[in-house]
Amino acid sequence: MMTKGALALWSLPKLKIGYSHSIMTDDERMQRESSLIATIIKELPEFAKACADDAELVLLHQDAFAADYQEDEYTLLGMAIKYAGLRGKEVRVIGKNRSSLGEPEENTIQ
Repeated sequence: MMTKGALALWSLPKLKIGYSHSIMTDDERMQRESSLIATIIKELPEFAKACADDAELVLLHQDAFAADYQEDEYTLLGMAIKYAGLRGKEVRVIGKNRSSLGEPEENTIQ
């Protein structure tokens, strides 16, 4: 018998993970990069400022994106990482799941 959570996993959209072997023109690449940059500047202005700094490392708390597992937040996280890479930055994720939300940890050993 499947649990409700297991059924939810089967209904998730299939992800296409991997390297695309299609050839992208320079114009397409520049257009995609420009779109990425504009999105990050609009949606994550403080992150964009941090990436413009002289520091080599940008820290992100893991609850800054998709604390409640929102699909669009996963996409934005990926875009932020790609943006940081364009700026020559290392991205480090810190924190424990939902720790910034003031919720007790579920996996605490007592």
